[in-house]
Amino acid sequence: MDAVIYIGHGSRIGEGNKQFIAFIEEVKKEVNIPVQEIAFLELASPSISETMEKVILAGARDILVVPVLLFAAAHFKRDIPEELEIVKARFPEVRFSVTKPFDLHPKMMNLVLKRIAEKQLDTDGVILLVGRGSSDPEPILKLKEISSHIQQRLDVPVYTAFLTAGNPGFVCELERLQMEYKNICVVPYLLFTGKLLKRMASKVAESNNDVILCEPLKYDCLMKEVLLERMEEQCGGAVKEKQLVH
Repeated sequence: MDAVIYIGHGSRIGEGNKQFIAFIEEVKKEVNIPVQEIAFLELASPSISETMEKVILAGARDILVVPVLLFAAAHFKRDIPEELEIVKARFPEVRFSVTKPFDLHPKMMNLVLKRIAEKQLDTDGVILLVGRGSSDPEPILKLKEISSHIQQRLDVPVYTAFLTAGNPGFVCELERLQMEYKNICVVPYLLFTGKLLKRMASKVAESNNDVILCEPLKYDCLMKEVLLERMEEQCGGAVKEKQLVH
């Protein structure tokens, strides 16, 4: 590999984009590939095509594409492949390798447990794990798998809800749980600060129950470890600096 392009979703809120860039800067320190650049799917710049053109014109021919995404939904299955096809049509000599999303990696589940532990949940409480949602059924099912895993680990009820697409919706599910439980721990399964998180915080603030809102995933060090593992899986190793390989 002679170049890496890290692809973030992008946000209308600048803080979310800053969080992504800061995370990738930490990842870059552990990657032994000469050229490393950032691109965004939407709502921020540079775009995928802009970054691709930059590195290709600079001489890159073997490019590792790293989608920094939680699950394989439309962005991973459709949008990124379409962008790469456009680039390939212009530069047929260029080769792409694409890493997998974070998906159901055990360290992602450990990160959820870490966020819950930060809030000292009461033993009689309940957890609501909230994802962005998708029209693709795969991320819906996988978030529910994570909920089941967390329930087994903590031995407390864990429910799942979604913010944009998928059932049940966050507001309806939170209201339902408030009728049954006094203590509710809401865990945003989101990467960064953005409008969805602010909407959740506003709804929690309206609550009469003891509802606790955990921090989002926030590009934690566990996520960095997963991302590096995904990169090494795709490249057959030889991604990290030699002194960091154990």
